[in-house]
This record gives sequence, C-alpha cells and structure tokens, in this order.
Amino acid sequence: MGLLAATSLGTAACSDDGSGRDTDVGGEGIPESTSGDEATTESMDDTTEDGESTSGEGESTTEGDDEGPIPDPKFDVATMPDSPDICVVPDHVPCDHLDYPNEEQEAWRALGLNCPGEFQADIDYNGHYLALMVQEGQLGTYDPPTYPVLEGEKMVILSTGDAFDVVAPGNGDGDTSLPGNDPGNLPAPMSSDNVSDTEDCEMNPALIGMGDCSNTIQAQFEGTSGAFDYAEMRFSIEVPIAVSGMAYNVAFMSFEYPDFYGWDYNDMYVAWLQSENWTGNITFDEQGKPLSLNAGFLDYKDAPNFIDCPLPCDAPELQGTGLEGRGATKWLETNVGVTSGETIEVIFAIFDIQDNIVDSAVLLDNFRWTCLGGTPGTVVG
Repeated sequence: MGLLAATSLGTAACSDDGSGRDTDVGGEGIPESTSGDEATTESMDDTTEDGESTSGEGESTTEGDDEGPIPDPKFDVATMPDSPDICVVPDHVPCDHLDYPNEEQEAWRALGLNCPGEFQADIDYNGHYLALMVQEGQLGTYDPPTYPVLEGEKMVILSTGDAFDVVAPGNGDGDTSLPGNDPGNLPAPMSSDNVSDTEDCEMNPALIGMGDCSNTIQAQFEGTSGAFDYAEMRFSIEVPIAVSGMAYNVAFMSFEYPDFYGWDYNDMYVAWLQSENWTGNITFDEQGKPLSLNAGFLDYKDAPNFIDCPLPCDAPELQGTGLEGRGATKWLETNVGVTSGETIEVIFAIFDIQDNIVDSAVLLDNFRWTCLGGTPGTVVG
C-alpha cells in the first residue's frame, strides 16, 4: 500500500476555535438538521490579502502567523484531500463534568459523545469492567503536561488489564489477566484479513467490505493465538448533514516495554471504521502499522533496549504516569472521511496478542466531526 505524506492538515477550520468543535451552546433535543445559528459554517475562500481568514459571519479573524507551523504528518494511509469549500459542524458543549450512573456512561461523555441536545450514538462497551477507567485532569506530573485533557475535563483509559493499575504510580506491576475476555478472532465486523495482497481500498474501492481496507492488521495477527484480554468501545451514529470527516485523539502506552520489545508477545490497538467508503483500521504509527508495542516507534522510551535505544534512553515525559521505565507514544490525532447522512460504526479495541499477561493501555479523547475528508491519516497532535 502506498504511503504518502499529507502536505497540509489544517487548511480549513470547521469551527470558531479551529478544533472541529464549535463553542456555542446547542439547542435542546437532537437536531434534525443544521443551519443558520445552529452550526458553524466556514468558507475556505474568505481570505484577505494580509493572510487573515474570516468566518462566514465575519465575526472572527485568524492571523496566519499566530498558529505557528503545522506539525509534520505522522502517517497517512494515502492522500488526505483539502476540505470542501463549505462545511457545517454541529455545535458541541463538553458534558463530562455532569453526573452519570456508572463509569461506562461517564466514559462515553469523556470521549465527547452523547452530550445533551447533540447527535446521539448507539453505544456499547465490551470488556472487563476493570479495563475501562475515566481519568480526570492530566495524566502524569511532567511540566508541560505530556497528556493533558483535550476536550472537557476528563479522558478515557482503555486497557488490556486493570486500567488503574497501569496508570497509577506504585499501584501495581502492570500485569493483570482478565479471564473471560479472550476471543481469539476479532469480533465482527472487524477482520484481521487483508482485502488484497496487492491493493487496498483507496486503490480499489470494490474491495470495501472484504476485510481490513488498510491491510495493516494481518501481518501482526497471523501465526499467533489471536486476541486475549480484549476490551472495546463500540458505537454507531448517523453522520450529520454537511459533515465530511471525523477525528479523535489517542495515545498508546505499554508495560511490555522494554522486556518484550521486539518479541512475538505483542499488544495492539485497532480503531475500526465500518462505513460506505472504508472498512478497516484507521489509526497508525509512523510506519503505517497499527499502534502496538512492536509495530513502530514509541515516542517515549524510559529504559534502554538492544534494538534502537541504548543507554541512557530515558523519557522524563512519563513522570507520574505509572509508566516510568516503560514506553508510550505522544498524543496522536486520527482524521478520516465519512459521508454525510450515512450510519457508521466505530470500534476502539485493545488486546494482547499471543497471551494474556503484561498490560498496555490507550488514552482516548476528543471525538469530533470535522471538515477533513479523505482516507485515514494519523499525525502527532
């Protein structure tokens, strides 16, 4: 599969703050359509000669030099085309500060879904109750924060073991087996099979629905005993009218580093999208592979290994995270195109491969609709 770097990821802001969110308070109930003051509409063409861009209402301006350089893309399955001229993103107001009856319900709001008066998703958590945790405030003590909350006040932690054990310094050894959650094969509609040995779905759209459009899961899955200590957050939702993309943020961290770095014992995270234009993994590391211990680069390695990080090999950025002496990525951002009006299914899944010992976890936050279409891409952000 050809991997092409995206040259620009921020050419069109879809909301007043450029984050894909709109800070205005939405109306009561689930909106049937978005127009006028119920959503933020922007045109990429409204640009002054001085490099200032204005919103469709002319109420805000953004200096071209204020935002600083756009970070280099970390990975793009293929090209991610510029946003359409007009994009309408529904209003969103974070709601993870509200009280909910249990941690599962709280987790969905911490992710940025199902807030009052907004488009509602059908939600389902599958996994051991200890594998899911809601973190309030930043994770860790490093300054500036390595893992700040990106939306609202809280973020989600999803783990192959006891999530609190993984991220709480001194609480445990990051080695918790959660029996009863060892499916072997990935649950439907997920599949570890490539759609083709020679093409992906961007090259040949006729392959959509035939397996993993990205052709990135099979190489790590085949020849193993499959998935153990499996946990997933799964939801389906109708894409709002005039929206062309979705995005979210993720960071991967593992207790398997450094002891099992480079071994067959591997932990993996897959973000699966089931849609009209893509069926497969949408989140990748720098090498274009799923986030895992062995698939690619960990940004933070807090201990030496014999493969790519000799002494001193440390990562002070992991202070206070519970992952001291271990490995993790930075916050990453995934964007992928969706079709207005279609119903999509999204699955965030983490699991051990080959066994059910030694734990990994992902941080999840800031699900949002965007104006950025195209095939999936992941960047630092």
